[in-house]
Amino acid sequence: MSPGHLRRAVAPGRAAAADRLVRADRSRTFPPLPGPDGPDGSQTESWWGRAWLTALESSALDAARLGRGRAYARDGHVDTINITPGRVIATVRGSRPRPYSAEVRVRTLTEQEWDALLDGVAARPDRLTALLAKELPRALAEGEVSLLPGAGELTPRCSCPDSGRPCKHAAALCFQVARLLDADPFVLLLIRGRGERELLDELARRNAGHGAREDRGRAAALAAMAPGSGGASSESASGAEPGGPSATGRAPVPGPGVAGASGSGAAGRTASPGAVRPGTAVESGGRTASPAAASRGVLAREALADRPRPSLPPPAALPAEPGRPPALPDTGDLPFDAATLELLAADAVARAHAFLAAAGPTGGGDPAGPGPFATLPVWEDAVRLAATAHPTAGLTATTRALYREVAAATGRTPADIARSVAAWRQGGPEGLALLERTWNPPAGDFDRARSALLAAGLPALRPHHNHLTDAVRGLQLRFGRDHRWYPYESEPGAEDWWPTGPAAPDPVGALTTLLAR
Repeated sequence: MSPGHLRRAVAPGRAAAADRLVRADRSRTFPPLPGPDGPDGSQTESWWGRAWLTALESSALDAARLGRGRAYARDGHVDTINITPGRVIATVRGSRPRPYSAEVRVRTLTEQEWDALLDGVAARPDRLTALLAKELPRALAEGEVSLLPGAGELTPRCSCPDSGRPCKHAAALCFQVARLLDADPFVLLLIRGRGERELLDELARRNAGHGAREDRGRAAALAAMAPGSGGASSESASGAEPGGPSATGRAPVPGPGVAGASGSGAAGRTASPGAVRPGTAVESGGRTASPAAASRGVLAREALADRPRPSLPPPAALPAEPGRPPALPDTGDLPFDAATLELLAADAVARAHAFLAAAGPTGGGDPAGPGPFATLPVWEDAVRLAATAHPTAGLTATTRALYREVAAATGRTPADIARSVAAWRQGGPEGLALLERTWNPPAGDFDRARSALLAAGLPALRPHHNHLTDAVRGLQLRFGRDHRWYPYESEPGAEDWWPTGPAAPDPVGALTTLLAR
């Protein structure tokens, strides 16, 4: 493969990777903010944060809604906030069980506006220094390109039925965004269209361009002032001094450290023998390096060389119980069912918690397999999800709806799903296997079970495969491959068996518990 063809083959992959980095840089997610210390829900400290709230207040139609929004922000009703160019969105909990989806839109800057803004930052290093220190200079924010939104530029939206502009949910979101702006003005730049990494890379390129132009100017000035150069002889012929105006009437660009004509006697001062001319560097051996060599920077292998780094902090302690994900807004325009996504998120958290608990506090354990229930077939995993969705709830309207959805997806009936869920809760994968299949246990515990039941004065059960059954009373014990006994019951004579109660290690205890119901 030719080098040119190889470059053409690799270039699309690099472009795709760069595009992914830009997309990731243009989206930031912030966890719910802690409640402020003061009585003001916004607790805005920076002038640009207050300017954001001024834009909100100037376009609000109802001051009372702003007050309720401030209280919502102070009381922690605003959940995770996601910010992308021109859009801020979050779920805000109101008086209903499901939160609302609140959103604020702001116009993004055009390419021409970004060029002017970045040129202004690159030309003034103090502005970049302020941004890196999480400060927003007024001259930058209120210059030719206005970064801060003005009156009417904040467009609030919400899924709640309130037609206020803004409603209290969108107002609460705006108050929390002001706090985010306080901590990091790059959030404002992201809202206007560019991510932090993207901006810093572009500013580095522009600064490099400015530096290269300045280096060329200094090199040309030094060459013009060098003894015997054409520039020096022409200046001498014209009667101009080295620091004074040239024959063209334009002042030459002085190098760093060169005194101007305003200094006393500076124009006619002559460098002493052996002195290094300003703007040059000295290499090893006393040779003088060119300005280009002096400004070539640091070699990549030196910048990327391995060096000692501080050790990572210890991992956080594992909580006693897995947490619950926040409730999602129940809006019709979502491309998925909110309850289903909440179920999957809660399940992922529970499995991660179990995996970390098996690994131990230092992570040095060896949990069996890639994780709890990681390789279950689709049917068993669907039953597991349905069984763990509401482990302590009875047959409520929510669980009935869940069973209907699982039944429709798996080609079974809701009664089959409810029976399978009961079996899973009784014994996990083994309990579900006993519900659906029989097996022939070897001689031993199963054969001795009938004698143990008779000796305890319990009813005699008829054996069949791994089942011991009294169809008249509607009682049954199923012997599992884990050597446990699983109680079942049915309406007498109906042969409609349902898992009932927990599994037990001996048949006497399992049947005694079943008879006590």
